[in-house]
Amino acid sequence: MCLWKKIIAILLLVVCLGKQSLAQDECELVLIQATEEFNAGHLYGISAMLKDCLDKNQKREWRQRAYLLLAETYLLLEDPLGAEQSYLSVLRANPEFLTDPKLDPIDLVYLSGKFTSSPIFSLHGYAGPSISPVRIIHDVRIGGESYTRERYAIRVGWQVGVGMDFHYNDFISASAGVAVSRTGFKHNTTDLFGLDKDIVEFIDRQTWANLPVSVKYSQSIGKFRRYGYVGISFNYLLGDNANVDLKNREAKTSDNAEPPEFPKSISNVDILKSRERLNAAFFLGGGVKYKNKLDYFYLDLRYSFGMKNVVNANSRFNSTTEGLPYPYVDDDFRMDNLALSIGYIHPLYKPRKLKKARTKSVLRKIQKEDNAKN
Repeated sequence: MCLWKKIIAILLLVVCLGKQSLAQDECELVLIQATEEFNAGHLYGISAMLKDCLDKNQKREWRQRAYLLLAETYLLLEDPLGAEQSYLSVLRANPEFLTDPKLDPIDLVYLSGKFTSSPIFSLHGYAGPSISPVRIIHDVRIGGESYTRERYAIRVGWQVGVGMDFHYNDFISASAGVAVSRTGFKHNTTDLFGLDKDIVEFIDRQTWANLPVSVKYSQSIGKFRRYGYVGISFNYLLGDNANVDLKNREAKTSDNAEPPEFPKSISNVDILKSRERLNAAFFLGGGVKYKNKLDYFYLDLRYSFGMKNVVNANSRFNSTTEGLPYPYVDDDFRMDNLALSIGYIHPLYKPRKLKKARTKSVLRKIQKEDNAKN
């Protein structure tokens, strides 16, 4: 029984696809016939010929050609309102359609200068890996201890975010968004208590909520489009946890005395109290967008310069005296961030009539091409 149901479902699907394909073929023939009528000068019946197929919501490419034919028809019939409505429908079918002065009639090219479909807003999302170099402001030592060697190491983090762009024109836009990022670093202290092999390994992991705001300049044509931007990010620290390992504790100090006793390791210690939760960063970046139909994929590289000390100086020793029983204390430092992201952009196209038509620029372009021919 189930087998028969599957067979019937497949047959119905084939019939539906066949009918859809047949309908598209019929409408293609209708458009060819309407074009022939247009070329023959029989203009008054073209709109009625195309109406049924336009009501069936044909595919974008067909609708673009059909409405373009209607726009040219209404221009010849001296019906400016019909021509404008038809050209708007052309842009709804293909928001990136542009007339070609070399191929299209001059009145159609002139009409196109009254409209635009450039997006006012675009939505985007991104994700990728990052690293966070530490910039020392002030090296802080535990009083009375004799360690002399410290080293910071980079750990790989990540970021994920969404945002919206406001397009001032085809080149300049402003962007705002929200993101969550994971950063961290490793700090090693050697020569602790005068022991060359004694090492305290401190690993810090931070989770941030970020609000980046930027201004961007982008190329407006081509399959691949480069862009660059500058901005500022307001960051809020959601959490900060640390792991600490004390290695080679079997050794003795330089005066052959037993070193102080500490646990071998401690994990996932909350040190949020010893951090400044509000921070900010200046950033700059750039990348390349790849156009895919009406949307974009992009590859982005951004470097952020931390602007504030991450450490809460008033609570600097809280981690040592309360949650973190180790001979470790934070230096004053800022954290930068280098992020590589892969993203997706969805422009919100809005075909509309311009308040100030660009017909003068269209005419200048046509005149330049005519002069070049002569």
